[in-house]
Amino acid sequence: MKKILIALPVFIIIAIAGLYFYANMQTDSQIDLYIERAIASGAYKDIQYDSADIAVDGTITVTGLNVTDAADIQYLINKVEISDMDFLNVFPNSIAISASGFSFPNGLPDLDTSTLPAQWDSLLDTIDTTQNVPVTITYRHQYDPADNNLFSSEISFGLPDSFDFSMDSTTRNIPYETLSQISDPEAAQAAMMAYLMNAEIPELSFSVSDFGLLEALLTNQAMQQGRNVDMIRQEIMSMTQSLFLFVPADLQATAIDLSTELSSFMEGNKTFNLSMHPDFSGSIQQLQVPLMAAFLAGEYGQIVDILNIEFNTN
Repeated sequence: MKKILIALPVFIIIAIAGLYFYANMQTDSQIDLYIERAIASGAYKDIQYDSADIAVDGTITVTGLNVTDAADIQYLINKVEISDMDFLNVFPNSIAISASGFSFPNGLPDLDTSTLPAQWDSLLDTIDTTQNVPVTITYRHQYDPADNNLFSSEISFGLPDSFDFSMDSTTRNIPYETLSQISDPEAAQAAMMAYLMNAEIPELSFSVSDFGLLEALLTNQAMQQGRNVDMIRQEIMSMTQSLFLFVPADLQATAIDLSTELSSFMEGNKTFNLSMHPDFSGSIQQLQVPLMAAFLAGEYGQIVDILNIEFNTN
């Protein structure tokens, strides 16, 4: 009996080690399968990675992800973590992904910066294509095909000590599992447009958090113009507070409220939130008639009411 008691923990350790080794082998197989599907969709030309490991809690860590998309833009991602992954369905009913550390071996893609502030050109020029840009992207979704294809997702991206942008949404009646099995991009887009006619979007929200980006942009502009940062900030806030002068009469109250919130955001280190909870549970089909009627009648305030648009800064 004593020998059995001693051997039992050893057996358990060996079993766990064997299961862990097997799980890692299966992880590679699953990731390779998803890569094949991604390339077959036409959105990517090549996807490779250095390593893929699974932790005890089920979190999968992929390092050295090298991606070439359909437009021949190549980028490297240092680390990708995948958790809460549903492997049982072609389209996962749940998944959470975070990616960090980006670089562009063949240089940054051509960007049209003609409409952006001059300081953005300077910022892009300082990015060495051999170094990592510390961007962090997170994504999560929950999908329930049995509940009218209820789909809730959250996505955000940002730079440390700079900014964070996020979008949350909820949809119904869009069969993502069916769409994921359509390999032809044009056919998938056509199917998506058809499903949207019967879709519902009961919730949609955005938020922008400033952690220093505004101050950096204003400081840069002040240096270029040889002026005081606070003076430039006040000028922008004054222009923002005058937005109501340029909107239809029935939108002026909304514009004044929006101006107040945006002015507060311009103070720095704050978060601006905007959300919509449309009437008819966000049914695209039912919303078309009242929205079009309000637009043709010039009743733009009615559009805001139908979409139940709300915003605030905190």
